[in-house]
Amino acid sequence: MRRVDFPVPLRPTSVPAQALEAITGRVRPSSDGRSVLEPGERLHSPCNPLLPGLGFCDPHARRAPDGRILVYATHDFGPENKDYEMHDWWIWSTRDLEEWTFEGALRPEETAIGKPMRSCWATDALLAEGMCWWYLSDGPDRIRVMHGAGPTGPWRDGGQEPLVDTRLVSSGTRDPHVFTDDDGSEWLLFGTWDSYLARLAPDRVCFAAPRQRLEVRNPQGPYGPGRTDDKPSLHRHGGYYHLTWGCFGARSRALAGPYYCDGCFLDRSLADPEFAATEQFSMDRHGSFFVHKGRWFFIGNDYSRPGATPHFRDSIIVPVEYAADGRIAPARLARSWR
Repeated sequence: MRRVDFPVPLRPTSVPAQALEAITGRVRPSSDGRSVLEPGERLHSPCNPLLPGLGFCDPHARRAPDGRILVYATHDFGPENKDYEMHDWWIWSTRDLEEWTFEGALRPEETAIGKPMRSCWATDALLAEGMCWWYLSDGPDRIRVMHGAGPTGPWRDGGQEPLVDTRLVSSGTRDPHVFTDDDGSEWLLFGTWDSYLARLAPDRVCFAAPRQRLEVRNPQGPYGPGRTDDKPSLHRHGGYYHLTWGCFGARSRALAGPYYCDGCFLDRSLADPEFAATEQFSMDRHGSFFVHKGRWFFIGNDYSRPGATPHFRDSIIVPVEYAADGRIAPARLARSWR
């Protein structure tokens, strides 16, 4: 059998030195206000927001075979950002949602992109057969794939051409999310305003069938009634498929829909004061749902921390429960996720 090389390891990254020192409690070498964060470093961050001030955002959580929660995330470069400036993609891991290990960063110049860029937008991963397929937003208009020898690599390119680009759909093609159904079928969800679902082929680097647009009845989102948002996510609970965009969601008994909107599942009236005071409470909650020790959680974006902005964000964890009718119950965003 021909040996397949996985030549690309995860790399160090740089983060604001002051924020890293606040988390670790020790002074770090720095240059231009930034310090290097090495793969394997462990940071204690037991409360919301998670890893504050590092630019840890757009989190998608996956359970590894060894029980760890792997978070495939983006990296807002710095507090001076005036737009979405993201130079690499990140992987973090945790066993207890308190101690977080930086597994490393993937740089766009080591993918088919072939050069540095500032548009390393949202990402998600599929863990299967001891390997990983990492789906990356190449800016707002393309989705690419990297194939990993394990959940944290090393990596090889999954194809020189994008898996998806804007020629194929009616809206932007960023923000991939992977969904595995109970029958084992694997799907890629993506889109802006309109969400598209396409079944992945066995090689997981192309599609087995044409994409389909998901219909949402009576949609609403952070921009008001009649519109959803980007940042789609999909999970299954209690006989329902839950399609979410940020902190808004809809349900369907069938994967193909139609989906019926339930509104916003984050309840400002239940939130701790520092989060409830955020002017745009329901904006840009890009994230995903995961199970840890038998409990459901939502992990998503936040910019309530002083110094955070819409272009330099943190992440939060919120416990999730489900109402008797199947909808996501009103959830509380608090300092502690316990």
